[in-house]
Amino acid sequence: MATSFDPFWMFKMPLSGDVMQRFNSPFFSPTFNFAGDAGVEDRVVSEVASYGKQIGWLNDLVIKLAEKQEADIDVLNKVKKARADIEDIKQAQTTTVLRTAVDALKQLETSEPDLYKQLIKRHAEAATRSPS
Repeated sequence: MATSFDPFWMFKMPLSGDVMQRFNSPFFSPTFNFAGDAGVEDRVVSEVASYGKQIGWLNDLVIKLAEKQEADIDVLNKVKKARADIEDIKQAQTTTVLRTAVDALKQLETSEPDLYKQLIKRHAEAATRSPS
């Protein structure tokens, strides 16, 4: 994908330039289901490596282990880096979700104090009924 500015971008014919685009919509992929958080999965695929690349690295490592050969250090390092990058994405996503929830609660408390109190009361009651 091109990373520099192209001053003639508007003069290109359709499909004559970089046309790589991900469609992550139920309209375009109705059977695609994420195993976890869709935001995390999308970032992993776009920022770390595609699922195919990740599976390829793991297949290489498994085959080497099954044949009792030494693992390719470059492939092992790719898997380690991917794992670390994925953990960073998960942590960032968790922080973002928590921040969003806290901000929403603050906004609810300010704009609808009675509704906020009802929500907190219902949550506290549910927490006492539910064994943790």
